Amino acid sequence: IFRWKPGVTEVEIDAALRDVAALQPKIPGVVEISCGKNMSRYGDGYTHVVLVRGESEAAIEAYRKHPDHVIVANRIDAMEDHGIGVDFSTR
Repeated sequence: IFRWKPGVTEVEIDAALRDVAALQPKIPGVVEISCGKNMSRYGDGYTHVVLVRGESEAAIEAYRKHPDHVIVANRIDAMEDHGIGVDFSTR
């Protein structure tokens, strides 16, 4: 989940999240990438969410290291005030 720096626009956020979602078919083992606005009243300023679902932990690691992901992640890092990542298994 992300909280953005002051001055980052919705247009910039939407473009970055579209680029994240576009990675799904490019990276083997990534089953789904969903991006959207955080609608929770408990969001504490964290306004957007990225959910990446992989076939395995190895698939998520491959996603993180993929060159196209690194480019988008660096762009988001420059835009975010703070982000929180969560990794979990449903098995």
